[in-house]
Amino acid sequence: MATSLPLPVVTEAPPTAEGWYILHDQWRLDWACLRHLESRDRELLANAASLWLTDHAKCDGDTACYALTGQKGDLLFLHYRRTLADLLAVQTAFRRSHLHEYLRPAGGFVSVVEVSLNEATAIAQGKLASQGIKPGDEQYQALFDAEQAKHRSVLEGRLWRPIPPHPHLCWYPMSKRRGEQKNWYALTSDERRQLMRGHGRVGHRFHQQVVQVIGGSIGFDDWEWSVDLHAEDPMVFKKLVTEMRFDPVSAWYADFGEFVLGQRLNADGLHALISGSG
Repeated sequence: MATSLPLPVVTEAPPTAEGWYILHDQWRLDWACLRHLESRDRELLANAASLWLTDHAKCDGDTACYALTGQKGDLLFLHYRRTLADLLAVQTAFRRSHLHEYLRPAGGFVSVVEVSLNEATAIAQGKLASQGIKPGDEQYQALFDAEQAKHRSVLEGRLWRPIPPHPHLCWYPMSKRRGEQKNWYALTSDERRQLMRGHGRVGHRFHQQVVQVIGGSIGFDDWEWSVDLHAEDPMVFKKLVTEMRFDPVSAWYADFGEFVLGQRLNADGLHALISGSG
């Protein structure tokens, strides 16, 4: 007789706080077209590109450019904007720029800066429980919301900070596994919370060497999160990701996309790359 699989435990989605909308915009330079430009025209193109980068980094949000190592493109433009409409506006402005005529698409990803409120929720629930206040009590929701608001205010700096200034970037998309044997979304809230605590302890060992920015992309793109790692030394990317591979959250429950490695270019660096002087 056939046996049915147990139904997954139904739990609430973990609460999150959101900040900047993020666009990772990857491009390949059409080197053949660049080589055929007269030196004066190539200089004009480089001037226009560097001016575009300078102007759009001053907007409400931030914009940075990275030269990519490997075969996944030549340039990455990373944009932070306050609304999805603002993100579309900077995307459109770039496609209208002179530089865009010499670029070919190499990939892109849309997400929004995301910070989990899972721990904050557990702390608030525990504090109210210690006072004998239970869900369903008249004052519970107001007190719970007040406790959550305290934690949200602490997180504001992570939600709305500019793009970290470090010279090296590693970014990749990832999703949590939904397999027959290992399904992240079938775990209880407490199980997920305990696993993420251990995962966080691994990452914390590198917190002085790496700035991590998590972007939530469920409903926005093909993967569930984007992960940006910013560092002074690119070797720390290898060390950190290797350590994470042995953590249960990654080993059992994570699937990863392509890893993209970039070096930050300021306006002068972009000018040098386009003009051929760098």
